[in-house]
Amino acid sequence: MDVHVSIAAETLFHVGPIPVTNSMLTMFIVMALLLIVGRLIAVRASIIPGRVQGAYEEIVEFMLGLVEGAAGRTLGRRLFPLVAGLFIFILFANFSGLVPGFGTVGYWHEETVNANGDVVATAPHSNEVAQAGTGDTSAPKAEGTHKEKVLVPFFRSPDADINMTLGMALVTFIAVQIYGIRFHGVGGRIKHMADPPFLFPIEVISEFSRIISLSARLFGNVFAGEVLLGMMYSIGAAIKIAVIPFLFPVVFMFLEVLFGAIQALVFALLTLAYIVVAVGDHAGEEEHSHVPDATKELAATPVPTSAGD
Repeated sequence: MDVHVSIAAETLFHVGPIPVTNSMLTMFIVMALLLIVGRLIAVRASIIPGRVQGAYEEIVEFMLGLVEGAAGRTLGRRLFPLVAGLFIFILFANFSGLVPGFGTVGYWHEETVNANGDVVATAPHSNEVAQAGTGDTSAPKAEGTHKEKVLVPFFRSPDADINMTLGMALVTFIAVQIYGIRFHGVGGRIKHMADPPFLFPIEVISEFSRIISLSARLFGNVFAGEVLLGMMYSIGAAIKIAVIPFLFPVVFMFLEVLFGAIQALVFALLTLAYIVVAVGDHAGEEEHSHVPDATKELAATPVPTSAGD
């Protein structure tokens, strides 16, 4: 019996016509934990923060500094919820794949596989493959096929599902267009992309290609990391020398923590950069327009000189 590596998220059950996959289940768990912990921190916030509150404040201050540094104070404060929300969710979604039991606890089911490794038939929650239209579980095996037992995990990292990363990439794409149109107008947004005019087709292709690049980059790195960890666990378990089975995967777990944080930061900062580019010079103009009038008057007031002067 081998652990099954599936690019697509496995369906656990259905809610009406909607399939609930293991990555979707993990996504709901991560979102619920973030909302609950965030709410508790907000309710119990104190001047002298504890460890959990201090960790959250460090993340928030770090992201706020990056956003304001790139977009300015006024626009940065508007973009902060989106950019920081993406970063925090992706960060903890990536880390969820390192929790013990994620990807390793599930149920076994049997698949009929041909000589090329393609799945011919499956029998979820069963050790038998039933013949269609009959109650006979001894279905004839096609020539060159064999049965394999595969593990379907209950939990899977949300970002190891291309549907999840594609959804977040679409959120980024829509946000870029909304902010671009808001600051330039529809005509101004098109003019901004067509400066000079012959670049307009390239700009349109570039805008849509960001959906593919954002989603594929995050999915590929997270999925490859989970496969790598599974291989290292298998290799470590096969060595069976002293503490090597326990220490061998630890190095790769630290790398996954690093890569998970980097990928979350890359996705969030690319979202920020795309919006700032779409807004263009209007970000600086809005920043200047929000200078308080009292400050302007103070700057215009002549400095009094001494009587001797």
